[in-house]
Amino acid sequence: MEKKHDLGPGGEFPDAVQDLDYDESALYALFFRCSHILCRRVGIRVSRQRVLSLLAQRGEMPQRELREALGVQAGSFSELAARLEERGFLTREQDPADRRRILLRLTEAGRERAAKDARARDAELFCALNQEEQAELRALLQKIADGHEAWKKRRGIR
Repeated sequence: MEKKHDLGPGGEFPDAVQDLDYDESALYALFFRCSHILCRRVGIRVSRQRVLSLLAQRGEMPQRELREALGVQAGSFSELAARLEERGFLTREQDPADRRRILLRLTEAGRERAAKDARARDAELFCALNQEEQAELRALLQKIADGHEAWKKRRGIR
């Protein structure tokens, strides 16, 4: 009987590590390799694509929150945000509720660029998968992301 590793009541993966019957480092290596292909093969600059993609998903975000979500250093992110603003992909404005915060928002050109990047990425990388396989992969990746968010929440990490 195949074991299923659903999240437990507290969002944990109960005996997942002990129950692995495969080389977990091989899974990570394959995941890392696919991430590299995803980011590099289609010619999309990782940083631009990630910023535009997150803003397209979440809408307006404080600059600091977006920078932290991407794991980018403050100076590097400020330069990137300035370049994206110069290219007309996003706007940076002071938060009227807290003037210390800078809010980032996609422009129409930024939304179009995010959609174009996503289509190019999906067409190039996922062409080996049929629609059903793509849906299954999406569900599995969402499960990983949800598990990570539950883990962070339990530990009080933003």
